[in-house]
Amino acid sequence: MKIGIDIRSTLKKKTGIGRYTVNLLNALADLDEKNSYYLYSSKKIMDFRRGLLRLPGANFSHRVDYFKRGPSAVLPEVDVFHTSSYDLQRPGKARYIVTVHDVIIKAYPHGHSERTIREIDDKLRRVLGEADLLVADSYNTRSDLLKFYSADEARIKVIYPGVNLKVASRESRVASHEYILFVGTLEPRKNVAGLIRAFDWFRRHSGTRHKLVITGMKGWMFEDIFKAYEASGFKKDIIFKGYVRDDELAGLYQQASIFVYPSFYEGFGFPIIEAFSCGVPVVTSRTSSCGEIAGDAALLIDPYDYKEIGQAILKLVNDNSLKEEIVRKGLERAKEFTWKKTAREFLKLLNTSLP
Repeated sequence: MKIGIDIRSTLKKKTGIGRYTVNLLNALADLDEKNSYYLYSSKKIMDFRRGLLRLPGANFSHRVDYFKRGPSAVLPEVDVFHTSSYDLQRPGKARYIVTVHDVIIKAYPHGHSERTIREIDDKLRRVLGEADLLVADSYNTRSDLLKFYSADEARIKVIYPGVNLKVASRESRVASHEYILFVGTLEPRKNVAGLIRAFDWFRRHSGTRHKLVITGMKGWMFEDIFKAYEASGFKKDIIFKGYVRDDELAGLYQQASIFVYPSFYEGFGFPIIEAFSCGVPVVTSRTSSCGEIAGDAALLIDPYDYKEIGQAILKLVNDNSLKEEIVRKGLERAKEFTWKKTAREFLKLLNTSLP
């Protein structure tokens, strides 16, 4: 089978979709030496800043679209084409599989302009009409597709992504540095401003000297985050790390006292599983996919209630037995999310649902 895969998201700093694509490709290469994979990307001829992804196997090859002509112009006649974006059309007669990571513009439109919402909505509606199969990252995303777009339920398959941070064993984990960690893009739906208010509440009621480490690059409409920072009585203990590489990220997780992810909306929530795999106790939202992914392996909170977030942090700081139980459950929960499992289900989808 000839399989085309859109890898444009890997040519820039890798956040959720880019990391998803890289890890899926590596896992497919480990499992499949039979099919041929053609990796579609697009960039300018003289663009040397964005390097192409290292090919993960001998049956993988690049097809670069230097003039933005579309996949049909640069790919051979593939049997199936997969993308996580909504701006491409089906290449030729290829069966078309689209992974929908979230439906943010409908479930949490705050933080997006009306123009952006309209443009993404139009593209997604077109894709939903053209795609032969849809892959959802979570049952929450599947439910959103059914709720907001009346998508064909029979064409939606839920395949959970995996986690692939290179982490040391729990036994070799260094002692906590007494900081609370957040990982994610700085944008409204991540609720970083609410986390800062929760951190203030926690520090006022705990008597501890924990710091708050916020890791992630600036997205959009992040001004409220820094207003909350400036208003904090403990801003000297709030550290913005910006974007960090995976090797540094793993260390930040492993040395943290607690990982807090109070997002208003997620299609999946990679950092939750990353934190589980690193043996750090997690506080996260019970809403959207966060509660689905975390299960009973985290303390679940209402993201709109900063006091409840602060209370959950305080509870873990004061109760070592609870903390150990949450860590144990998290490590077990993380084992359910592997890229090998993701790739196996993806290949099964190709082999059973496509001619």
